[in-house]
Amino acid sequence: MDNSAKYWVACSGGVDSVVLLHLMHEQKKDVGILHCNFHLRGESSNGDEAFVRALAKKLNIPVRVNEFETKKFSKENKMNTQLAARQLRYNWFDEVIENEGGTVLLAHHYDDQVETFFLQLRRGGKVRSLAGMPVFRNGYLRPLLKHTKNDLISLANKQGWKWREDISNASNNYTRNWYRNEILPWLKSNNFPIQDVVSIVESYQQVLKFLKGFPVPDSILIADWNELTIWEKEYILSEQDLGEYSTSEIKKLTISEKGKFIGNDFTKLWNEGKELIFVKRREEETQFQLEIQELSKEDVELNQNDLLIDASLIKGRLTFRKWQSGDRFQPLGMKGEKSVGKFLRDRKVLAHVKEDIQVLVCEKGNIIGIFGFGVSEKFKVDSTTVQIISVQLKKI
Repeated sequence: MDNSAKYWVACSGGVDSVVLLHLMHEQKKDVGILHCNFHLRGESSNGDEAFVRALAKKLNIPVRVNEFETKKFSKENKMNTQLAARQLRYNWFDEVIENEGGTVLLAHHYDDQVETFFLQLRRGGKVRSLAGMPVFRNGYLRPLLKHTKNDLISLANKQGWKWREDISNASNNYTRNWYRNEILPWLKSNNFPIQDVVSIVESYQQVLKFLKGFPVPDSILIADWNELTIWEKEYILSEQDLGEYSTSEIKKLTISEKGKFIGNDFTKLWNEGKELIFVKRREEETQFQLEIQELSKEDVELNQNDLLIDASLIKGRLTFRKWQSGDRFQPLGMKGEKSVGKFLRDRKVLAHVKEDIQVLVCEKGNIIGIFGFGVSEKFKVDSTTVQIISVQLKKI
């Protein structure tokens, strides 16, 4: 059998995904199964895999199984097992979508949407999270969002479709299960209008759709930021991978001194005086190397990127590094030394640019010059210079 399909149902063996799979198969869709064995429930996990493989054989459709060392991944990445399993699952599904151009079908239903809303509300959810799960996005399709869990169980029983029960669903150790087993039933018994939740979610989806037409800036004047609605601010923060920060925290940043920033491993947001600038982390640190030439005065061509040094003043090996707090040097034309930090600040170098400035250092550790800004007075070329060293910092 050809191990490919246009539609892949993420099938755990539970009633939701089994019903979705049967419905797709009955419509004669080009469908297959993706099954994740997370090895979290011992033989029960292996039983789920065996069930799914048997179901694929019965329906004569392709099946792919991916086995994960979830607990090991969870420990290495310092996350709980649920989040680890989710990340592993979606990493695999993303690969299938990207490499094959297919669609992955997820069996999330009406009850899942309601649970998700309350979970996100509890976490202080913003527009993106309160908008819940969309029917379709980025290769993922959720055809069952209008149907309740009871609808699916009823249909499965009527059609005689078998499924596997996950006993962990009865445990309240997981927050979602606690909402499912305790909180939502209590709300229903006290006449809470649960039926209105999905319409609220759909309203947030409309708001999110509107916000997606809003340009996400990499920099914005603080005055303009202050004029935005809270939803626009939260959307920008989310799109810039700073969704964990509240607008009140950004407000504090806007009134802090220039050069302050907040951020995470993905993005930093800098206060640059009159504007905020988002700076994404580079995938890899830029690598440089020194290019050194010995020149006579006649051969010199002035270049802003070169440091021109009197060769007679250099002993030993030249190296480079990022400038550090406490670094000092004597700027060209000045009688005394100045801190590198103050030198750059006086030249109005933006704080997020300043942190990456490189300096040229002699073997004794003295700063010979600052790349892009010039050489130290102590090492300058003058009328007595015979031989010149030209130093460039080039990206590898």
